[in-house]
Amino acid sequence: MSIFFFTLGVKDTADAPMFKWFYENDWTKVDPMFIFLSRIMNSFGYDYYAFYQLHVIIYTFAYYYFISRFTNNIFYVFLPFIILYYVPYVNQIRYYLAFPFFLLSIHYILHKKNLTLAVLCALFALLSHIGIILLYGFIPLYHFMSTKKFFKTVFVLSGVAFIVMMILFQLGIAQQIEHFGNYFNEEMTSSVAGGMFNALPYFIYIIYLWMIDKKYRNENPDFNEDKIYTLLSKLTFFTIIFIPASFFVQILGHRYVFPFIIIWMIFYLYLMRNKATKRKLINFFLMGVVHISVGICIYILPELLLGESNFEAELVLSLKSVSYLKFIFK
Repeated sequence: MSIFFFTLGVKDTADAPMFKWFYENDWTKVDPMFIFLSRIMNSFGYDYYAFYQLHVIIYTFAYYYFISRFTNNIFYVFLPFIILYYVPYVNQIRYYLAFPFFLLSIHYILHKKNLTLAVLCALFALLSHIGIILLYGFIPLYHFMSTKKFFKTVFVLSGVAFIVMMILFQLGIAQQIEHFGNYFNEEMTSSVAGGMFNALPYFIYIIYLWMIDKKYRNENPDFNEDKIYTLLSKLTFFTIIFIPASFFVQILGHRYVFPFIIIWMIFYLYLMRNKATKRKLINFFLMGVVHISVGICIYILPELLLGESNFEAELVLSLKSVSYLKFIFK
């Protein structure tokens, strides 16, 4: 798979020194799966970079398997994700080990009704990164909110989450929450204006998907009986809950919103599946415009407006550390 060409050779990321230290010093104040895998790899004499590669291989195949449950267009789904979110993908190895197994657990419990596999995937996800637990709030929402009312419900909940976050932040309580406290330190928080700027990519995707979803519902009045549509639609718009809160803490968007681009693209393809060829071409062109707009927001706009782009800097840092890609930067 071509994705491995650009990821397995990475030696330098923002979090790599910390993870390397954890690995080499058998640090126990970290998620259990990290400890378990690091001890196994250490027992065989592997260095940290082999440990890092193991993570990338596992979660890349997990993503591949999940996407293939819904569509054969795996490349089309995965390409925008890896281009737009390459930096977290190679940097936040604990979270990105957890996230695809969260998706698989949801797939097994809500779509395939296989409780055993659902529990196994959920345990793997939670043991890999406890922060994933917030996303399991999706399950009660899925069961108790109809598809018609779901969008309005998550919109209201997003306002509640915003207010709660503001109160916790102002009172200084957020910093004291175990495991999550580091998300609220000075380096991870931002002004509301800065947070809204950071959330522009989320708005672009969600608004476009909402528009084509609304049209799809009008053309398919029996949409509520389609279980695959229901799952993908609810997973797509579930992310709205975390967007306003991410105005205060950007990492909430990085962790709980943008990784769902995998779902957004699968949902988009599902909505397009029965369209006439001409309409498909028009919509694929528009989605291309969306991808490019988001890419500009992530990599170029910060440089133009703020004089620096952290994502671009970390992208270059990671790619430069791949020995066989250094010729690109000469």
